[in-house]
Amino acid sequence: MKDFILYLQPKGQKKSIKTKKYDLKDLKNTAGTSSISELEIVESGELKFKEELGDYQVFNFSCKYIARLGTSLVTADLNIELWQSKKGVLVVSYGFPRKVANVAIKLLALATLGDYTLINSIIITESNFFELKKKVLALGGTVTQLEGRGVSWGGGRLRQIEIKGLGLEKIPGFDGVFDSAKTINSMGFSLPELDNSTRRISFKIINWGGGQIFSPSDPLPHEQATIFNLIEEIIFGISRE
Repeated sequence: MKDFILYLQPKGQKKSIKTKKYDLKDLKNTAGTSSISELEIVESGELKFKEELGDYQVFNFSCKYIARLGTSLVTADLNIELWQSKKGVLVVSYGFPRKVANVAIKLLALATLGDYTLINSIIITESNFFELKKKVLALGGTVTQLEGRGVSWGGGRLRQIEIKGLGLEKIPGFDGVFDSAKTINSMGFSLPELDNSTRRISFKIINWGGGQIFSPSDPLPHEQATIFNLIEEIIFGISRE
């Protein structure tokens, strides 16, 4: 399984790489960043441009941060990989904890967009999940997981629901969940072989922008890009055709 966090950057913003390396001090010394509470736990860090992979440019963020080990606080090392869409709106962090990833994203925004405030968290709405479901089914895929709260189903109201399995979209009343749900927390999908991949792709999206790629367990760059391009197309209207 590969965990990721999705972030949003402005559409059409020019992304320039002036140098191959950026220090966390550049962010901490920028006016206004004292309000970023996550900076309190990241002691030092460095962002390096790694390579270009199709529609994305890839960076590595290596840092030392304050982590909790039992009842103690210790300094730990962490490396986070960041994918930034060159023409689209998505930025992807492969790395947790979330607070440290948020710092990496702010440094990336400063380094490539000149403004640390231009990359921010994403909220996935019930309508977004519904549109993702429609697209996945149109591509020959299926729904594999649903978690929500305040759902009307079968004549009753469920405080919380979590179901897993192939073909959930075939359950009677499934589409009505999106109209009645107070919150859709997460959905999982499985896609057939797409974009020259010979392997089926299975993943989950969480409403605060997190997610996991379940299979392949070792996803190749173009398989990862398939997922992110699908999300950009459905939720943000970004097409690469």
